[in-house]
Amino acid sequence: MPMEMLTTLEGIWFLLAGVFLVGYALTDGFDLGTGILTIFTKKDENRRILYNAIAPVWDGNEVWLIAGGGMLFAAFPVVYAASFSGFYLAILLVLWALIGRAVAFEYRNKKETPLWRNTWDWIYWIGNFVPALLFGVAVGNAVIGVPIDQEGIYRGDFFTLLRPIPLLMGFVAAFMFLMHGSAYLLRKTEGEVFELAKKAAYIGFFGYVITLAITDFLMVIVAPFLYDNYFKYPLFWIAPAFIIIGLILYFKNLVSNNYDKVIYGSTLTTVGTVLTIALASYPVLMRSSLNPEYNLTIWNSASSHITLTVMLVVTILIMPIVIFYTTYVYRVFKGKVSSEGGYH
Repeated sequence: MPMEMLTTLEGIWFLLAGVFLVGYALTDGFDLGTGILTIFTKKDENRRILYNAIAPVWDGNEVWLIAGGGMLFAAFPVVYAASFSGFYLAILLVLWALIGRAVAFEYRNKKETPLWRNTWDWIYWIGNFVPALLFGVAVGNAVIGVPIDQEGIYRGDFFTLLRPIPLLMGFVAAFMFLMHGSAYLLRKTEGEVFELAKKAAYIGFFGYVITLAITDFLMVIVAPFLYDNYFKYPLFWIAPAFIIIGLILYFKNLVSNNYDKVIYGSTLTTVGTVLTIALASYPVLMRSSLNPEYNLTIWNSASSHITLTVMLVVTILIMPIVIFYTTYVYRVFKGKVSSEGGYH
């Protein structure tokens, strides 16, 4: 492991950025995966169960996304400016999708007519699938490279982002979240929704493995530089090892009917996936496809040391509270859910 990752403020904030990404992927990840299953059951009772499974925690889980955006703005403002301007339409689609998901929670049960509920169910599904896909596409573009000039200005358009490898990474993310959401439902549900979650768990597993294998094969050809860090820093191999161990645990517990433990495998897989991509790109946060000298790294895009120091102190004080509260909420709302009651 490079020592500057532990001894410099820029390196420490790179690690903390990874914590925010992992936190969001683990928490809102199973929300997205659960929501993706909504339209695959026609019974209103089953759909209510899917809503109720995440109703107590979904909005709290999005704190990680908000905190991550704030962290990027304050710690690496140049990357924030380049990504939010370059990925403007994609980010706008994600925001509208997330807004639609939130509104669906509020309005779905205001009327009992099938048309009303089906409409909001589709909006809810879009609000989960679109972010799951586009988050992966955005990360794929950031690590593979986008047309950024020497001033950090994006010189492409929305369709520039829709290249094969980033799109494949989008599906890797979607299947990963489906795995995680299905594992969560195996702990929270019974009956028909439980059976649906079992089928989805297999689909998510094989979809993830296949799309990840194809993506890695193409990256060896198109972006071999992403493997350099793993030969330079052998300790980085811990991250892909998490993926392998996680997939083995996931499938082993699934086929042996240890359904409560399947989520351990999806958790390790999710952590390993996020860390593998981040460590492959280190110290680059956003790669330029025009010239490697235009890459936005932790060194040329970070805020001043005063800003990073103040943020570090605040994060050390606040993050344990967020983690404690999140853990407490999960403990309070543990156990199986039903279609009764629910959100509002």
